[in-house]
Amino acid sequence: MNPKRSSIVIALLLMVSLTACSTEPSTATVQTTSNNVTFTTIKQQALDVNYDLSGTLTAYNETPVTFRTAGTVTAVKGEIGQQVNKGAVLATLDTADLQLSLADANQSVAAAQADLSSANASLKDAQAAKQNSLATVSSANAQLESAQAKIESARVSQQSVLSGARSQEKAQAQNAVNKAQTAYNQAKAEATRSQTLASNGLLTQQENEQAQTALADATDSLKDAQAKLSLIVEGASASERASAASTVKEAQTGIANAQATIEQAKAGVAQAEAGIAQSQANIQKSQASYDQAVIAKNKIVLSLSYTTLKAQASGVILEKNVSVGQTVSAGSSGGGAMGGSSDPFVIGETTRLKVLLPIADSEINQWKVGQQVSVSLYDDVRTGKVTKLYPQTNESTGSINAEVTVSNPKQDWKPGQVIKASRQATTQKGILLPVEAVISTGDKPYVFRNNKGKAVQTFVTIGESYNNQYLIKSGLQVGDQVVVQGADRLFNGDALATPANSSTAKTNQSTTKNQHEVTAHD
Repeated sequence: MNPKRSSIVIALLLMVSLTACSTEPSTATVQTTSNNVTFTTIKQQALDVNYDLSGTLTAYNETPVTFRTAGTVTAVKGEIGQQVNKGAVLATLDTADLQLSLADANQSVAAAQADLSSANASLKDAQAAKQNSLATVSSANAQLESAQAKIESARVSQQSVLSGARSQEKAQAQNAVNKAQTAYNQAKAEATRSQTLASNGLLTQQENEQAQTALADATDSLKDAQAKLSLIVEGASASERASAASTVKEAQTGIANAQATIEQAKAGVAQAEAGIAQSQANIQKSQASYDQAVIAKNKIVLSLSYTTLKAQASGVILEKNVSVGQTVSAGSSGGGAMGGSSDPFVIGETTRLKVLLPIADSEINQWKVGQQVSVSLYDDVRTGKVTKLYPQTNESTGSINAEVTVSNPKQDWKPGQVIKASRQATTQKGILLPVEAVISTGDKPYVFRNNKGKAVQTFVTIGESYNNQYLIKSGLQVGDQVVVQGADRLFNGDALATPANSSTAKTNQSTTKNQHEVTAHD
């Protein structure tokens, strides 16, 4: 740049400035050639009041990643600046001791499970024994009832044997003898008569035999009636008495046996109930031991899962404070080889950045959440948005912080960089060009405009400046293409190799979006 141009630039920078804030970059897609000359397409842009604010960029979100168990670091995979996804492994700890503890815990769980199974089996056995004893009680009660019925019957029979026949029975037996005697007498008389008639030939032999048979029957009936009468009169014999007594005794023995069986069965029920209670107590104890063993095992399994340090969020690793061989404690890097106590890793979201701008308390009412803000880093200008206004004044500066969020999709802006900012405070628009696009010789600044592939020297009137941009008051129109880099190497009428007239132009992905690089030809 020549001395005259430098003096003009310095003078213009001292003016009261209005600045541009656009929600889109001001240049078009870059086309690259060997001489690296670029141009921009003119458009109207909003003009901002310059507040000369500055602040330091920080990640939109910062997530500390810490170990949740103590141990020795065996591997570190994350590096500062590395882009990681949520769940990515960053570091691992030695698991040998935990593996041994897990083996012991598995044995404890198995032993507790065996004890619990044994206690459950004992409970089932005790319950089965109780059911058997209850069945025995029921059966013995049935036997007792049967024995009681038998003894009643035996006693009745014995009493009948011991008491002998009653007078009515004796009378009945005597009557039976008398009837049999009468029938005998009649049969005997008839038989004698039949014998006589038969001897005289007055009766057939068959009729005589019938009379003799009737006499024999009457004789047998008489003897039976006489024998029954004799038994009734004489009473029961000694053997009959003994038999009746034996039957009674046998029934009494059945009652005693049934009662003994009932008592034994009841004792079995009580014993089984005691066994059930003991088994239930053993089950509770075994269950508690099993639960404790499982809890202890799960704690070890959980600790094993903690030996792998994973990213808690997606983003860029901003800090790394851990190394292989370092002994760490839960919740921090533990000092160790790194000698610090900060988090092992800090991951930040850098596709968005935020910055705190100190606003004078007298001007804070002019700021609103959602308001757009021009943010510049070197020659790159972006539009941010106010996302938070802090409620308290800084005691040391007397200012109030406004949090501004800036989109950073390419992540080319970095946390820690210092930016300048201004709040959009006007609806006025104008044409703005970068300072390096304007060339001044004497008092007539000019630019090179692209006209059908030719560099055309075009004089312009310059207004205020901000962020290395001039407000162009006259000389250019919206849609004009103006060289913004390499203009000092051009002469009026030079050919420009643009996408329309040069087959050698190619896209350069490393330059700013919406810019065009062209080559000057002498």
